[in-house]
Amino acid sequence: MTYSNQEILARLDGAFKSITVDSLGDSVLAPEKFNQFVRAMQERTVILPEARFIQMDSQITEIDRVGFTGRVLTVGNEADGSQKVLEETEFVKPAFHTNKLVAKEMQAITAIRDRALRRNIERGGFENTLVDLFGEAAGRDLEEWAIFAKEGSTDALLSLTDGWIEKSANKIYGGGTTPDFDTAADDFPENVLTALLDALPKQYLINRAEWRFYVPYEIEDGYRNLLKQRGTALGDRAQTEGGGLMFKGIPVVYCPMLERADESTGRVAMLQHPDNMAWGVFHEVTIEREREAKARRTDFVLTIEADAHYEDENAAVVALIDQTQPEGDD
Repeated sequence: MTYSNQEILARLDGAFKSITVDSLGDSVLAPEKFNQFVRAMQERTVILPEARFIQMDSQITEIDRVGFTGRVLTVGNEADGSQKVLEETEFVKPAFHTNKLVAKEMQAITAIRDRALRRNIERGGFENTLVDLFGEAAGRDLEEWAIFAKEGSTDALLSLTDGWIEKSANKIYGGGTTPDFDTAADDFPENVLTALLDALPKQYLINRAEWRFYVPYEIEDGYRNLLKQRGTALGDRAQTEGGGLMFKGIPVVYCPMLERADESTGRVAMLQHPDNMAWGVFHEVTIEREREAKARRTDFVLTIEADAHYEDENAAVVALIDQTQPEGDD
């Protein structure tokens, strides 16, 4: 069966009406479609599926943490054996800290010409395809943004906020006269993994299997080659089977998005606990249709409000392989 141009546009209208909720406006994704959108965002990414996703119910969502630092126990008896009564000044106090997800608005626009609609429209599943394609593409960009964002960047998208690299409290450097690791050494890039682990405050290193070395291809491939040179069964498997790698009990995970690093950042590797990496999407994700009749074109506008932060930025380490430690940093 063939359809006229008007029939196709009417089918598009019907598709969008089927994925909206009246209470939030004509273009806001219904809850079941929001979940589909988030799944699509995670499908072609590495960090977002493992990181902690927060569905934000407001523009600002707080991430609270509380804990005790240092010693909390003291003696229970006086020197004469009587029970000791602690003064209020001797009470230990929990340390409270709050990070915030502050949703930043981003958008994407795609256009479909009438001629393409006549030839390529799907029968009955257009809204699902649109949500999946937008979600997949937006997910790639959102992971890049969550990693590389830095206020003051010349990239308009990345300048909206600071991302996981910038917000990490622990950074190590491969440049300068006293680098944290030597990029020219025979054990590079294994020495990068060692330096990342050394820089992590050890109170956070409880279950190593839950941590991740997120690395670009060069680091992952270079580590495989080092294992091969050792002439062990492990080295043979790393070279021939292409399975998962481990370093001192922590998975080494290739993250394609780290290949998007530009000259201002240089090569990057990270030691992270995924559950400590929080990212959120404000619930009003919209896909709006706009008809440009004179141009014989239909535009589709995706709007998303999102942010990324850490629960505890002290439990993260970033290796800036090509950068030199700024003066004044410890």
